[in-house]
Order: sequence, then structure tokens, then C-alpha cells
Amino acid sequence: MQQSGAPSFRDKLINRKVIVKVSLFTRAFAGTITAADEIGFCLASEEMIAALRDVTGGAMANMDAPSVYLPFSKLEWLVTSLPKAAAASA
Repeated sequence: MQQSGAPSFRDKLINRKVIVKVSLFTRAFAGTITAADEIGFCLASEEMIAALRDVTGGAMANMDAPSVYLPFSKLEWLVTSLPKAAAASA
């Protein structure tokens, strides 16, 4: 049970550097979670954008700075850690 006023795990992910593995790709990608809702999250990842450009061919050719939204249902795993300063004081 979550205490009122305490941020949820989802909220704690925002602005956190992560490594994610999603079902669409055979490899994982590093990036930063920029936003999250009940269904998924936005990931800023140049590596994933490059892979998506390869998969979609010309469909993304004219998109500048695309944003990737990943539903939690497609997430196979996610790795994150505390910032070094926070981990040292824990």
C-alpha cells in the first residue's frame, strides 16, 4: 500500500538513466525516461531511435528528434540504479 504523498515507483523513474529490453528488439537499449503514465513511458534513446529508423525505413526519415513511447506490456526487463551520490549515502 502506497503512502499518500510518497512518489510511486513509476514517478521515481522519471529522469532516471535506464537500460531496457523490449519485445520488438533482440537487444537492449540505454536511455533516459522522460515521462511516464499508467500504461507506459517515454524513453530518450539515440540507440533506439537509430534502430527504429532501420526498422521503419523511410517512415521516420522526416521526423526530427522523435520521441519513443513504450508500453509497460512490451517491457521484458528494465535496469536502473541510484545516482552515485544517493547510493553512497544509502
